[in-house]
Amino acid sequence: MLDAMRRLDSPDTQPRYRVLADLLRQEIVGGTYAPGAQLPTEAELSTKFGMSRGTVVKAIDTLVGEGLVTKRQGSGSFVSMPTLHRRSSRLMSYTETLNAQGHSAGQKVLSYGSADVGEARAFGVHEPAMLLARLRYFDHVPVTIHRSFIPCDVVARLSAENLGQLLKGEASLYAAFEAEGITIHRGAEHVSARLATAEQAEALHLQLPAALMVVIRQSSDQEGRLIEATEAVYHADYYTYNLDLFRIETHEAPHRLQIARGQPINHIQQEN
Repeated sequence: MLDAMRRLDSPDTQPRYRVLADLLRQEIVGGTYAPGAQLPTEAELSTKFGMSRGTVVKAIDTLVGEGLVTKRQGSGSFVSMPTLHRRSSRLMSYTETLNAQGHSAGQKVLSYGSADVGEARAFGVHEPAMLLARLRYFDHVPVTIHRSFIPCDVVARLSAENLGQLLKGEASLYAAFEAEGITIHRGAEHVSARLATAEQAEALHLQLPAALMVVIRQSSDQEGRLIEATEAVYHADYYTYNLDLFRIETHEAPHRLQIARGQPINHIQQEN
């Protein structure tokens, strides 16, 4: 900190807000401020480092942009919690995603039994199914509840050993499928948000009212057969969905594309 304060007091080509952002970043990474901890207020930082409030705000906004800090209206600035980063283009299980990011995944089976027909249909499963409910952990912290609807004939393809490991929480659902040669080829997801119920808040250690991220995924094999449908509700502080978006600049071209009126969008006519 002393070196950083000297940098603030000495002539430097780097803007003062960047010097302060560097200092706060070092303290966050070094553990001075733990995940979820509140940072000093803008007024406190302004007084401590002898800089304008605007400079402090710009430094904190820099860290917000990096994902290290989160601002809460009326409460202040807090160190961001580590999150599960999901990318839209890659189909991975919860366990695979956490392991790929250097975190550990765990689970506890909450219930297993026949799924309600009406509820299963609401999630796109139109045949007899089993419902598997699990509490999932992020580095030993409970962060999500998964409710998976699995067609009974898919469950029947699981060996007693693999099903037993799954129900003991010793194997992920996708791992159990793959052990039996059941391959997930593609998935379709819908992401939304809603308030947690009292039961969900208790399981995820949330204080009501609390917001949840809700992800509904339907997974199918190469023939398009539905293998499972899962509703996952996440502690919002632990879930980030990343999208890569591209805007292609339009230029004059020798061909013009025209969508035929009244036809599906994939019916495209090309005019010379």
